[in-house]
Amino acid sequence: MAVTETLPVTGTPRHPWVWAVLYFPFGLTFGFPSIALGYLASRAGVPVSDIAGVIGMTWLASGWKFIWAPLGDYTLSRKRWYRIAITLVSVGFIAMSALPLTTRTMPLLALLVLLTSLAGTFIAFATEGLMTHNSPPHARGRSGGWFQSGNQFAQTAGGGLGLWLMRHVPHPWMAGAALAALLWLCSLALTGLEEPPRHLREGSLGERAGDAWRELGALVRSRGGRIGLILAILPIGTGAAQALFGSIASEWNAGADTVSAVLGLGGGIAIVAGCFAGGRLADRIAKPTSYAVSSALGLLACVAIALSPRTNLGYAASTLLYTFSLGMCAATITAMVLAIIGDTAAATKINLFFALNTLFSLGMLRVNGWAHDHWRTNGMLYTEALVGVGALVVFALLAGRVRGTDVGEARAR
Repeated sequence: MAVTETLPVTGTPRHPWVWAVLYFPFGLTFGFPSIALGYLASRAGVPVSDIAGVIGMTWLASGWKFIWAPLGDYTLSRKRWYRIAITLVSVGFIAMSALPLTTRTMPLLALLVLLTSLAGTFIAFATEGLMTHNSPPHARGRSGGWFQSGNQFAQTAGGGLGLWLMRHVPHPWMAGAALAALLWLCSLALTGLEEPPRHLREGSLGERAGDAWRELGALVRSRGGRIGLILAILPIGTGAAQALFGSIASEWNAGADTVSAVLGLGGGIAIVAGCFAGGRLADRIAKPTSYAVSSALGLLACVAIALSPRTNLGYAASTLLYTFSLGMCAATITAMVLAIIGDTAAATKINLFFALNTLFSLGMLRVNGWAHDHWRTNGMLYTEALVGVGALVVFALLAGRVRGTDVGEARAR
């Protein structure tokens, strides 16, 4: 039987909308390059393979950010890191928007995207640390839902805003400047948040790094941490099919306006609604269970897409259901991680789970691509659903057999 652990004292509770606002700039480091720059580069005749290489720089930074996350936990204050990061990201957005989009400039654009994404990871570290400290344990599901809604909305609708600006301002660099101003507006949400204490304030950099890894080791040895790691690496809740929604739209005879709505504002609204629903669910049932339930809804959505009528309405309704379920998955896995990490080295611990989930999601994307080449769209969708069902069965079989310390387990409930 788990022993209820005394939780660290947190700051004054704030309405969780602040986490959506503070995390929006991080999501924009994905949305602006992928939607705005990706679209304009393709219209300029840049090969898709070159564009994919540029967009891949955002995933490269995100997939490995847990390695340098201790810098965010053990050096400067979270608020100072946040302001430094948005300053660097602002410079990156202006530089990216000012650069002519040609095949010859793609290597330089890729470097700018990578550096901007690296700076953006410190937005994530700062927001995660502040959220962990200022969110009461009983409301961390809601906090996770709002947190991920800001990220996901920025990746969809935020990227669309960047594209609109690039096409309508007199000079392209002005679009980057407008986005930079938006980042600074988001930073106003820092006001009134209590800064978490820095652990090992007087220790050397080596001592702080060693402490971060010891904290991480203690989490991995706990039963709650191990259950969380199993869920993070299983091929569920990946959203892999979403990456191909634009490519398969022609099979539903979906027009450009429908595709634009599904992948832009409509998708942003659907995923934010899913984040809110997932956050509420995580506050009502065991958090690992809430993530499994949300993932199961995504598997049902795969089947719904495959069986949907080949019409505009069938395409929009079924893919938006999938997007909604993806929002639920993002919120529930965040709530699960928040519940087990404690208050020390928060960014390091959170980003281990997020990085593993990202890297294994890329694996599922490759499986989907292989399945599509062999069995077309329906075969790909059924493959994702069947693989997910198998993963849920594996989790059900393993969950009761996982052993470890009691640290974090009671909080995951």
